[in-house]
Order: sequence, then C-alpha cells, then structure tokens
Amino acid sequence: MINQTFAGSDISDAQVREWVAAGRIMSFVDIYAINKSRLEGRLLDLEVEQEDGEIVYEIEVLREDGEVREFHIDAATGAVLKEERDD
Repeated sequence: MINQTFAGSDISDAQVREWVAAGRIMSFVDIYAINKSRLEGRLLDLEVEQEDGEIVYEIEVLREDGEVREFHIDAATGAVLKEERDD
C-alpha cells in the first residue's frame, strides 16, 4: 500500500498520475532508475508528501545487511534531499 500525504491531506493516486503525465513530478520508476544504487534492497514504504512547498517521495528500503534507510527525494528532479538510517 502506498501512503500518500499532501499538506495533511491524502493525495489520490489519480492526482499523482496526473502530475506525472503533466511532467510536474517524475514517476517512481524514473526516480528509482536515477537512484538505483542508493535504493537497492527491499522496498518497505513509499509515500508522496509535500515538504516546504515541494513534492517529495519518501522511501524506506531494507538493505541486505538488515539496515533500514529512509530517503527523501525531490519528485521533480530526482535529487536525494535527505538520507538517514531509520531505527
């Protein structure tokens, strides 16, 4: 299940698809392709959120070594904004 939050309100899957089609944000497939080496592992959670006026993919990945990493990735550019170990 994808939990999507937009300024405290849910973003519908249709809204995300519309933004991708309009070129406002990148698809998760494109985000993954750009950041493949950093996102390797088992996808645990994927959210689309608004942070400081920007749309962000928040992604949690379980790595082979058992470490869980959380990434905040700019949905428009694919740039990693934040990466942290999730306890």
